[in-house]
Amino acid sequence: MMKTHWIAITGGIGSGKSLVTQIFGELGVPHLDADEANRQIINSPQHAALREIRHALGDKAIDVSGCLNRDFVRETVFQHPALKRQLEQILHPHIFAALQIQQNQVAPHTLYGLIELPTLHENSVFRQLVERVLLIVADENVRIERVKARSHLNEKQIRAIIANQISDEQRLRFADDVLHNSGSLNDLRAHVLRQHQFYQTIFNQENQHNVTF
Repeated sequence: MMKTHWIAITGGIGSGKSLVTQIFGELGVPHLDADEANRQIINSPQHAALREIRHALGDKAIDVSGCLNRDFVRETVFQHPALKRQLEQILHPHIFAALQIQQNQVAPHTLYGLIELPTLHENSVFRQLVERVLLIVADENVRIERVKARSHLNEKQIRAIIANQISDEQRLRFADDVLHNSGSLNDLRAHVLRQHQFYQTIFNQENQHNVTF
């Protein structure tokens, strides 16, 4: 039986992770998204994670619809940074379990898939879900312009976000593969295609090596 190999796709804000994932998708590569798994959890009334968060942060942490009160939680975490880690300790096991379920639902005979894990290096527990890490990098000024174009944030705010994230130099220590995304869309498509062909080669070879008779 062919094994599906999983790759983490990660990178800083504005690096282009979602676009890269979309192009891989056009090549038939399935992808999962940790942020989307998190959104489904915090927007699911009666989810066990929300009961744990209510117990930790109080009734105001849950809104009238039974979902996470994101404004309250964001402000609370901002005022009490230690609560951020507590919140992660509650949510991460649920996100991990949700991604595992989604992995098991991927069609048989799928050679490889991607999991978008923006904060993989800060939260290494998710490394257990993947075999390789693909880091997306781009020039900082390019990243800033991308974020400005898609959000209401100004340059100062974006630079502050970048400053609060780990650097690409730190991410490189954990990356198996690096994809540069500072050029044109055509350049990016060419980079993705080469990476796709590389993954097809190494994973096909690995599957053939592991075939038992």
